[in-house]
Amino acid sequence: MQSRDDLSDDLAAHFRARVAAEPELKAYPLPRRTLAVIAAWLVPGAGHLVLGKVGRAALFFIAIVGAFTLGLALHGRLFWPAADSPDALSHFDLISVLWFFSQIGAGLCYLVPYVAGWGTNPQPWASTYEYGNTFMFLAGLLNYLVVHDAFDIGAGRKR
Repeated sequence: MQSRDDLSDDLAAHFRARVAAEPELKAYPLPRRTLAVIAAWLVPGAGHLVLGKVGRAALFFIAIVGAFTLGLALHGRLFWPAADSPDALSHFDLISVLWFFSQIGAGLCYLVPYVAGWGTNPQPWASTYEYGNTFMFLAGLLNYLVVHDAFDIGAGRKR
């Protein structure tokens, strides 16, 4: 029978020999990283496409654009920061600012419909109104995480 110390020494040597050496991660050049972050915000998944991660790019594009489009189809509303009252230009309604911040994270998914006038008229009478808003909030907030992921890959912090 082996003593406890001999057993643990043998296991450590065994596992050390089996660990494959991972290649060191390297940062992408600064212009490419910058382009990846800007592209990731404008078009969900485009930052990963710039960095050569095609599978991730397709997954993020389908998930985020699909969620935002579904939100618009469910009569969701596009928010813009609104003043508390018409007289007060410096005091904004905090909820509309937060909702705007969450939706603008989707980049062109927000900007194109807003400029076209889709989703700018509130339709709270629609039974799916709140679901639509929630899908659009989700899409924008999720895209902030995707932008951060593209930044981390470009900086060489992850694969």
